[in-house]
Amino acid sequence: MFQKNNNRANLAIQSIMNILENNGLDPALCLKDTGIIPHQVMDIDTDISDFLEIKIIEQALAALPAKAGYGIESGQSLHINNCGVWGLAILTSPDVRSAFETASRYSEMSIMLSKVNLEEMNDRVTFRLNVSHLPVSIHRFIFERYYATTLNFLQEMVPGYDFSDYRLLLPFSDPDYEQALSQLTQLTVIPDSPCYGIRASKELLDFPFPQSDSIIHQHFIAECEQVLRVHKQLPDHSQKIRDYILTNKAFFPRLSDVASSLFMSERTLKRRLQEEGHNFSEIVLDTKMALAKELLLTASLPVKVVAARLDYSEPASFIRAFGKWWGVSPSEIKPTQVPLRYLKNSA
Repeated sequence: MFQKNNNRANLAIQSIMNILENNGLDPALCLKDTGIIPHQVMDIDTDISDFLEIKIIEQALAALPAKAGYGIESGQSLHINNCGVWGLAILTSPDVRSAFETASRYSEMSIMLSKVNLEEMNDRVTFRLNVSHLPVSIHRFIFERYYATTLNFLQEMVPGYDFSDYRLLLPFSDPDYEQALSQLTQLTVIPDSPCYGIRASKELLDFPFPQSDSIIHQHFIAECEQVLRVHKQLPDHSQKIRDYILTNKAFFPRLSDVASSLFMSERTLKRRLQEEGHNFSEIVLDTKMALAKELLLTASLPVKVVAARLDYSEPASFIRAFGKWWGVSPSEIKPTQVPLRYLKNSA
């Protein structure tokens, strides 16, 4: 999957960890079996793929009491200017229409985990959110987060505009959720719609951005094009292997099985990994050792339990592998206290 701007992805995870903490839960719950430890979320050099972000959201929602608003709370702390060249291309757009077209065209680089299409009809415009490729359990969260980040952006770029005529579209009927969402947003919610979406007055599309600069905008558009070109030429097979291991809990995977899951031959997968400067065994071991360290640091599990979780036949084999990889024995890894606050200022 496409690797987005690390700072954006990490801020999104930080906001989710804050929500867990605010509800009296351990923020590290959402990182279980991801190979990421809490301190790494603070590091913008930590890569968080779409797959891992989805897994983190799923685990957070499973731990939290069921209610509307978690996506809104998360989205309120996310801003377009934290989204790398994708965000800068949007911010330098000449008007709202151009901004949303840019956001949709380069959505692979975005905050949304999904694609948004504009549908104009008469005097209204609908921003249709496609979440069909995502787990159903996170659909509402993703929609709420999209609404909150969109509202943040428009309020900053079109100050004074009246958003009270917005309509929120839901592709189902759930009176309790509809009422809660309406109370949180102070907007009308329309159930049984064709899709998740936001409906607004069409005149919004023509509002100009006072800070627009066409030359700078085209520069960032060119950068977005270059990023996508490189991505399409060199897919991240290393990350796909990590995703396979974590998804299937296959800690001693066979190359043939992984290659088959990616619809390619073993030879092709080896060649792609060589192009990326990696080899299969290294990626498998790196994934296992990162997860082992997470379990020892944040879950306080005994060494023999961690060894069993990673499918080692005996603890001694795990201890040798861990020591060779990290330079210390797993018994020397002491549980760390999860920081109490992951976002210094989420307002």
